[in-house]
Amino acid sequence: MMFFGVLVIGVVGAIITRLRPKGMAHAMYPIAFAQALVAVIALATNLDLAGPSWPWDVLVLTVFFTALWLVSARLFRKATRHRLSDTEFKIAFRLTLAWI
Repeated sequence: MMFFGVLVIGVVGAIITRLRPKGMAHAMYPIAFAQALVAVIALATNLDLAGPSWPWDVLVLTVFFTALWLVSARLFRKATRHRLSDTEFKIAFRLTLAWI
């Protein structure tokens, strides 16, 4: 359930920043922090002691997903160097939605 909160932070960040690269770059850092915080809470409270690979599964997956959020932040920051016109942005946005 806590991992769902990480996704909610991402959706709220995307809505607030209107999917603009500079704003999304800033939104990725709280998401990465929340991802790491969920793991700290899970490890501190021993939420899943029954798992055969506890706590390594939590640690490995948390490092992996936190790294993905941070790489995304870096890529969004890199995308701010090339500013799209409103028309280009709308086309790219529609293509993204069509792909999903």
